[in-house]
Amino acid sequence: MMQRALRLVIGLVVLAALSLQAQTIPTPAEFVGHPIGADKKLVRWEKIVEYFQLVDRASDRVLVEELGKTTLGNPFILAIISAPGNLQRLEELKKIQRQLAYPYELDEAAAEQLIARGKPVLLITCSIHASEIGANQMSLELLHRLATEDSPFIKNILDNVVFLLVPSFNPDGQIMVVDWYNKNVDTEYEPSSMPWLYHHYVGHDNNRDAFMLTQVESRLVTKLLYQDWFPQVYLDEHQMGAQGARIFVPPFMDPINPNVDSVIWAENNLLGFAMNAALHEKGLTGVTYGQMYTGWWRGAFLMEAWWHNIVGLLTEVASARVATPLEQEKTEPGVPARRPEMDFEEFMRAMERDPSKPIPAPQDTIARANYPRPWLGGTWRLRDIVDYDQVAAFGLLDAVANHGVTLMKNHYLRGRRAIEQGKKGNPYAYVFPPAQHDPGALAELLEVMHFAGVEVHQAEQAFTADGKEYPAGSYVILLAQPFRAYVKDLLEVQKYPDVRQMPPGTMRERPYDVTGWTLPLQMSVKSVEVKKPFEAKLTKLAAIPAAPGKFVPAEARRRAPYGYLIRPEPNNKVIATNRLLKAGAEVYWLTEEVTLDTTTYPVGTLLVRGQNLGTQVETLAKELGLVAAAVVQPVSAKALRLRAPRVGLYQPWTGSMDEGWTRWLLEHYEVLYTTLRNDDIKAGKLGQQFDVIIFPGDRNKRAIVEGDQRKWTRAEYKGGIGEEGVEALREFVRAGGTLLLLDSSTELGLETMVLPVKNVLKGVRGEQFACPGSLLRILADNRHPIAYGMPAEASAVFLNSPAFDLAPGFSYTDVRVIARYPSTNPLQSGWIRGPEYLQDRIAAAEVTYEKGRVVLLGFRAQFRAQPHGTFKLLFNTLHYAAATEATLPRR
Repeated sequence: MMQRALRLVIGLVVLAALSLQAQTIPTPAEFVGHPIGADKKLVRWEKIVEYFQLVDRASDRVLVEELGKTTLGNPFILAIISAPGNLQRLEELKKIQRQLAYPYELDEAAAEQLIARGKPVLLITCSIHASEIGANQMSLELLHRLATEDSPFIKNILDNVVFLLVPSFNPDGQIMVVDWYNKNVDTEYEPSSMPWLYHHYVGHDNNRDAFMLTQVESRLVTKLLYQDWFPQVYLDEHQMGAQGARIFVPPFMDPINPNVDSVIWAENNLLGFAMNAALHEKGLTGVTYGQMYTGWWRGAFLMEAWWHNIVGLLTEVASARVATPLEQEKTEPGVPARRPEMDFEEFMRAMERDPSKPIPAPQDTIARANYPRPWLGGTWRLRDIVDYDQVAAFGLLDAVANHGVTLMKNHYLRGRRAIEQGKKGNPYAYVFPPAQHDPGALAELLEVMHFAGVEVHQAEQAFTADGKEYPAGSYVILLAQPFRAYVKDLLEVQKYPDVRQMPPGTMRERPYDVTGWTLPLQMSVKSVEVKKPFEAKLTKLAAIPAAPGKFVPAEARRRAPYGYLIRPEPNNKVIATNRLLKAGAEVYWLTEEVTLDTTTYPVGTLLVRGQNLGTQVETLAKELGLVAAAVVQPVSAKALRLRAPRVGLYQPWTGSMDEGWTRWLLEHYEVLYTTLRNDDIKAGKLGQQFDVIIFPGDRNKRAIVEGDQRKWTRAEYKGGIGEEGVEALREFVRAGGTLLLLDSSTELGLETMVLPVKNVLKGVRGEQFACPGSLLRILADNRHPIAYGMPAEASAVFLNSPAFDLAPGFSYTDVRVIARYPSTNPLQSGWIRGPEYLQDRIAAAEVTYEKGRVVLLGFRAQFRAQPHGTFKLLFNTLHYAAATEATLPRR
């Protein structure tokens, strides 16, 4: 009796403590002063952080960590939510996760013991695209319910899941979107879109940085995933267009990537249907799966998880106008779809219509297995988005709690299976010889893979593999490792499936995004696929070393060296050039090959002269992985004298992602530039300020000249450069300036100036030619200054880009070809329709225009900071614009 009474008292004390805890944590609505998801109300990032920290202090179920600072210095936070007993043993649970993720010596019996002690881990990230703000707002209510509710449903989740919640993958953008919306709400400008990117550098492309890892936020989440926690499941919550379905949940549609373990697809389906069921149980309509989003491409962080043995999931909820309700005309059931998919661009076109009028009624309301209760139109609010996101999240949490043992075991088994597959070979390894065209590019390739959890080895001695000898120092990535699929998919050539070989209606008629991403091709890195097992003395690297530099000093003499030669192949040569020019050194490009003693230096080699430069050049060589040598005797060669170029980068008031990536790349390589807006160009006299002006590759002539003309756009952001700006650019080039036009912006030059080239793809229909994102072979003239340092063959990223040929009445005396496509099919990785349209066409050219030049780069030479092999076309153009012919000093 006394024991029962004591247990009763303890139980009452615990209940009272829990009740007091719940009382001390205000609801999100109480904390922010309005219901979450209320019309025209948004919670800004600092208030979300404050609430998460408050719950952390008040609840023993929640731990909040700051993982680091964002690009603009805001806190990037993670909430770890679980039962108090689980939180007290987090380090043990993390250790179990790592052992399951890297199961080299872990047999099944030992794994089962770990699984019995462990807990499944689920990560949810919210609103990587900042205008898709619903999940970010929802995170407050998700946190509150888990921290305060004592129902059996919540208790089951807390006891059986370690839940990692990132309330915003893009805090900087969240702040921008909230501030812009609040500035315009209840004014005539309320429907206007933000005139700049909602990530400082890359905007909507921030989820496309999932394997190159250039951005701060990308690295924070990648470290969380593949260095710290190794979750079994990862859900990324997004929003989509508002024309039809209300929410997409997995399964994905075809094609699927063949490198992904088949159990990933099975569990993707299992957990997707769990979210599906939860949504239907709540009576929510417009739930769909198996359409719109494919299982093929490396387009987001959740997809990178697939190749890491993690179940990566996506939700896409229909969008409102940020926090303003959206009206859609109503329709009846049974309306057939005009086409089997919708996309974000379609939604944006609908949003550009008069916001005072409803958007057109849904065109897909036929009930079917993957869309049983279609959305029929009506009012759609931010609150609806919050509800759909929250129901899906709890449906997933419940499923992970109930299937935790299976999820953990399959996670372990996928790693074991990958190791065993790798041991069998085909392929067995990828080998990277130390002698590379650009050793710095190799170091970057290995570093981003290593950061994402890939194990990299280096050979201590020479070895033989597949009958070929490799020297000591070669880097080796063995496929007998848990993340075998990740290695294989990044390093091999992609072959996108032919729709004609698939069952009718199971996949898009043509892909809508990138289909090829092979890193060695993009980065001009030599890698060799080794099929059969081999023996070698290898050391596993704890970190990837920087590219080794080499400096050859002058022989000891009384007089100073004539100068210093720096080879042109490494991209880091650009950084060295900029630093030396800033220091006041004389810097030259050699425009012809030179042999000194027994060493031959190619065209494009740098000659650096000045007082007391030896130490600086040696430091630069070792820091940046360059090959440099002091020379005593005078160099006799033709040359161009370089000076620091005055660079202008056009930034439209329409948020150009290509401009953002270009801006990031210029800063990364220490190129000084000035941002140019419409009014800056229209003001004219550009030659007094700039040597070269860059136009980004995702804006065509109309977008540049006309800009945003919508009536609800603020006057200061309306319009483009206009005819006034076009004339200013003509005058700039006529007077000697360089106009650098990338991809789509080449249309600006072709249609506003009389140039001797034409776009051969203009007017070609999609059923004749299409290439939405592939790697194509180009032949570069590396004796042209813009291609200095490039190999004779390289890979170009082609995204529905232009290609050129001579215009009628002109000859090649009017054009200097920098690169062209071969006379055979140029496809290297990905997918193309109608390759004959590109054969032997011009890919990049320099066109003289009176005293100046127009440089046409018909592809994205700097695409998403990935194709290191073509970066030089951008950087060399900048230095070429400020170069002058020079006679080298004789002493």
